[in-house]
Amino acid sequence: MLDRLAQLRALVLPRAQRVGLNAVALPGAWLYRADRPEPMIKHSAALLRVGVVVQGRKQLHIDGGVLYYDESSCIVLTGEVDYSSSVIEASAERPFISLTLEVPTELVVRTLLDLSAVCPVAAVPDGPPRSAFLAALDDRVLEPLVRLVGCLDDAAERKIVAPLALHELVFRLLRSDAAAALRAAACRGGDEGRIAESMAFIRANAQRKLSVEQLAKRAAMSPSHFAHRFREVARVSPMRYLKHVRLERASVLLQQQLRAGEVATRSGYASLAHFTRDFKQHFGVAPGQYARRVAGETIAGSGNPVAASALAARSASA
Repeated sequence: MLDRLAQLRALVLPRAQRVGLNAVALPGAWLYRADRPEPMIKHSAALLRVGVVVQGRKQLHIDGGVLYYDESSCIVLTGEVDYSSSVIEASAERPFISLTLEVPTELVVRTLLDLSAVCPVAAVPDGPPRSAFLAALDDRVLEPLVRLVGCLDDAAERKIVAPLALHELVFRLLRSDAAAALRAAACRGGDEGRIAESMAFIRANAQRKLSVEQLAKRAAMSPSHFAHRFREVARVSPMRYLKHVRLERASVLLQQQLRAGEVATRSGYASLAHFTRDFKQHFGVAPGQYARRVAGETIAGSGNPVAASALAARSASA
């Protein structure tokens, strides 16, 4: 494990040079750095997240309890939830570094369906799903993470290797101690397959004008039942999921230095003002500022290269 963790740390450290949020060339992924302990900060998560502390230690207050995690574990946040966290071990010589990945719920459902066809999978526990779960960070989990981060500098590898590595990571977590909690978050009831297909359809057609009624008809469900089941499976409403997909697509297009108006249109927004408002609310900075940050420039008006608002908006370190 130490060798794999050292590999991951060697890949991550050069990409986390700034204190605070550090963007990477992968939708739904970011790094966070702290050079000293930080006080408790409130966060919110919209989708499934996997967080790994590459160096340092932090604590998280969630569901009335406290979780501590460091380089020996990874944390799974199972959906839309509010929580507070603080960095408790960090220094300039040995900064706190974490990697956070947002995992598409349909990928979890699809992997579960494939896995259940060949071997038993963890049963869904009784009661509401846990909002957070700690799993051991062993070599089986570290290996796909190393491959995922290792492919970020190559566009072809990002397109081909990154999805495979993310798929393997989900597979490994579904065979870990986190399996039951992960499955409970992704699958409630018997409509998982249709909801997973709807989520995949949204991702493939996010630039189109979509409604709950259209999606429900396609899934052969009533609008009210579809909306209810979608939220149970995805832990977020259909329209909020659509907005999330559009904004993540926009972040990728902005990395190509396209104009904000073109990015808005290609991401499914009819109004540039609406796009700018949603983007700033989600990422903490305006589209133009985000593009400059990804290009390596300092965000205008911030003494720190990473605006503090970005930290609050993205719950940067899971």
